[in-house]
Amino acid sequence: MQRENNIAKIAKERIEILFNEAKKSLEENKISKAKRYITLALKIGMKAKVRIPKELRRKFCEKCHIYFIPEKTLRVRIKKGESRINYTCLLCGNVKRYPYIKEKVNHKRHNL
Repeated sequence: MQRENNIAKIAKERIEILFNEAKKSLEENKISKAKRYITLALKIGMKAKVRIPKELRRKFCEKCHIYFIPEKTLRVRIKKGESRINYTCLLCGNVKRYPYIKEKVNHKRHNL
């Protein structure tokens, strides 16, 4: 049991490191390296039976495995009247839709 926890912990650390490296390589315009880092992170997660952390799940294209950087590899759209956000990969054209719920603000007037 202890060994499985150690493997999961190491796998999560390596996944985060690979995502950071993918971001750095995209900033240097090395697209093939960024794709490779994301692919390796996904393979590590599958091998160790560890889920990709929630904060990293929406940061890459599931089809071509490229790290998302807005305006460089990602287009984000929110349409009026719709309750979702559209992420479009600029390399492969894959569209992913996520639910969007506006925050409700209480507009109470205090009469003093």
